Amino acid sequence: MAPILFTLGWIDVPSFTALMALALGAGLWLTWLQARQTSPVPSDVLDVAFAAVLLGVIAARATYVAANWGYFSMHTDEIAQIWQGGLTWHGGLAGGLIGAALASVWRKLSIQPAFDALTPGLMAGAAFGWLACYLGGVAYGREIFPGDFMWFLAADLPDIYGLWNPRFSTQLLGAVWAAVCLVVALALSRHSLQKPQAKISAFAATIAVYSAGMFVLGFTRGDAVPMIGAWRLDQILDAGIVVVGIVCAALVARRRPLSTHQ
Repeated sequence: MAPILFTLGWIDVPSFTALMALALGAGLWLTWLQARQTSPVPSDVLDVAFAAVLLGVIAARATYVAANWGYFSMHTDEIAQIWQGGLTWHGGLAGGLIGAALASVWRKLSIQPAFDALTPGLMAGAAFGWLACYLGGVAYGREIFPGDFMWFLAADLPDIYGLWNPRFSTQLLGAVWAAVCLVVALALSRHSLQKPQAKISAFAATIAVYSAGMFVLGFTRGDAVPMIGAWRLDQILDAGIVVVGIVCAALVARRRPLSTHQ
């Protein structure tokens, strides 16, 4: 792969690396702001965030390589070159959840509030991550030609092999949707702060909304993934996350605090 470079003085920085660093910084900054409002020890929440990022990135890279093994089997030297681009949302989410859960137990934090504090940062990271994919030539859209449905969303973009063709601007659509979900996460978090008695899982609700958008966006994607029947594996996983997110949000909403009256 030949990613676009940003030139900073005498240093050429791969665009994917630069934007992923920005995603990490923005995500941690938002997490810190959330933690200051929701946790008596904000640094503990940051520890949870760091654990989520570490395991999330490892899992996201591993699953991306597995999903694109046809390419990486011929370019094994690029497997560890994460700066070239290539992370999967589902692998990152799974790894991040495991890392966050383990760190929450370690820091003796309640898992749901800890996850809720991470949610705005997660969505900010996703938005910048999609922009990184756009400049890195990964998670690209399928080819589209004049006269095709939604031709106005086409742009001349590369695939993983560096071949340029008119494609859906899938990465830009993903960045816009992640930004919308960031607004949703911030609104839910603000509501929870203003009405502590309200039982809302900002994490479960936001992830369900985000994954619903990712399911729809899957119809525009052109990168190769395993297929199950007529469906992309990532769309099946997105649909599953929507269901789990809705169920978890509903269970949290149905919880009632214990009465203090006898």
